[in-house]
Amino acid sequence: MKVRFLLINRKRMPLFLFIFILIILGISFTSRNVTVPSLVRAPGTYSMVHTQEKVVALTFDDGPDPNYTKQILEVLKEKNVKATFFVLGENVKLYPELLMQINQDGHEIGNHGYSHIYSTSLTVRELAKTDEVIYNSLHQHTHYYRPPGGFVSKAVLQDVKAKGHVLTLWSIDSRDWRNPGVSRIVQNVVDSSFPGAIILLHDGGEKRQQTAEALKIIIDRLRNDGYHFVTLSELQRFEGSSTQIPTYKTGTP
Repeated sequence: MKVRFLLINRKRMPLFLFIFILIILGISFTSRNVTVPSLVRAPGTYSMVHTQEKVVALTFDDGPDPNYTKQILEVLKEKNVKATFFVLGENVKLYPELLMQINQDGHEIGNHGYSHIYSTSLTVRELAKTDEVIYNSLHQHTHYYRPPGGFVSKAVLQDVKAKGHVLTLWSIDSRDWRNPGVSRIVQNVVDSSFPGAIILLHDGGEKRQQTAEALKIIIDRLRNDGYHFVTLSELQRFEGSSTQIPTYKTGTP
């Protein structure tokens, strides 16, 4: 009997390792009944509202970050837009003054876990720990929770609801986490926007200069299209709504 050996060229080794990791992760997620919101709408989560009104919610993950959160806050203040920030507990501990600024500027605070780990078994602990850190700084509890990576299981959904939180995903992924360029981020958002959408952006985790620059254009272009920006709690009030809201016009960016 002949025995054949698979020889892997060194140049191809990273590719084989990458494929192997994807296979392992796929098996792990399948066994836990995990869904990824970019591909699947997970039942029981908050990812959009059904409305005829041209309203959308801007959300930012992975902050606060000393380099980029301030830039994004400056853009939002300049454009008179309120958003929702899903913060990491470990970053809040490091930069509590940024959390205070987000709150003082009138934005909504969401819970993104403590250390951005992709473990569904640690969801409740991470959620509770971050909620405590935020409460110690602002004396208010969080209401919306977004799991790192958007990974959801039935157990996680039940646990998050039991803690009194709304498990929040998104309906438009800007893919700014790839740093694909300002124009691509703008296109990913503007071309996919629809009434009642929740838009995913980031103010931390990596370099977010592209996000800050794209944000200005996104706001202007969507306003030119008649959109109005709201926080997540405000967006929920539009469920099933068909009442006209104010239209904002700006110059073409």
